[in-house]
Amino acid sequence: MSIDPNAPILKVAVMADGRITVGGSPATIDSLHASLKRLAEQKGVVWYYREGGQSAPPPQSAEVIQAVIQNRLPIKMSSRPDYSDAIGMDGRPITDPSAGKIGPPSCVPVVTSPLH
Repeated sequence: MSIDPNAPILKVAVMADGRITVGGSPATIDSLHASLKRLAEQKGVVWYYREGGQSAPPPQSAEVIQAVIQNRLPIKMSSRPDYSDAIGMDGRPITDPSAGKIGPPSCVPVVTSPLH
């Protein structure tokens, strides 16, 4: 998947207690859906962070990922709240020096199958 390095970025975070932020501001799942729809029209990319990534996720986490999938958006997953790293499909950090940049390999292609 080729991603424009100048593509708009939407930073989405899910806190351990289930709160969602979009661009650093509190959001609801409904407002997130609207933001993701706009981002898809702009051919943007989601940068995603989940607080407490090593513990069980809150239900809102699956809702956020499902919304990203529904909008067919590429996603960069990060274990840091400043989005300074990238996590691969295997759940391990990507050690490639380009991991902090948009584009392969730091972005995961859109997943079209249901989450298991």
